[in-house]
Amino acid sequence: MSALLAALAPAGVFYPAFLGFVAIWLGAGALGRRHAGEQAWIAGTRAFESGVLAFLIFTIVGFSMAQVVLRSVFHTGIVWVEPLLRYAVLWIAFVAAVVVTGRLRHININVIGRLLPPRPRLAVARLTLAVAAAVCAALARGAWIYLAEEQSFGSVAFLGIPVWALTTIIFIGFALMAARFAAHAIAPRSALTAQMSEGGADGS
Repeated sequence: MSALLAALAPAGVFYPAFLGFVAIWLGAGALGRRHAGEQAWIAGTRAFESGVLAFLIFTIVGFSMAQVVLRSVFHTGIVWVEPLLRYAVLWIAFVAAVVVTGRLRHININVIGRLLPPRPRLAVARLTLAVAAAVCAALARGAWIYLAEEQSFGSVAFLGIPVWALTTIIFIGFALMAARFAAHAIAPRSALTAQMSEGGADGS
């Protein structure tokens, strides 16, 4: 694993490989939409995303309550619960960021979009989304380098689980955000307009 992480870290290797990943991801999404239908695909994707977030939230709430009860009633506790909760919060943050990115409900400052007519507004939106995809791709590479360094250190978080494995969500999150921003940037006009209107990113 360390060899793979190190081999893909250089920019000249990482970005072509990353573009290949984005192309495969977009192609898989297109095939899924064609096979299942647009609305069914969107509904299934959102149900999966909601399920992942619900699982993470229930994990945090459940272990937090258990720890409180153990400490208050039995004057003991589970040693690895605190680090588990810290990493669970990290996972929730990135999963939620990927979800809102896919629905164009991320925080954005849309001053120009409010002043332009629909066609130029859409062009500016595409440019903004493309820039956001590029920034997320650069952050994904930074996260990949971090994972390579963390893996070389061999740090263990809890229960023998390495730190780098628990922080893979940083790379996964930025990678998926880059892919989703790119998908929005090249989406057909009707699809992008509808998504922007639903997410409130159309300046309305």
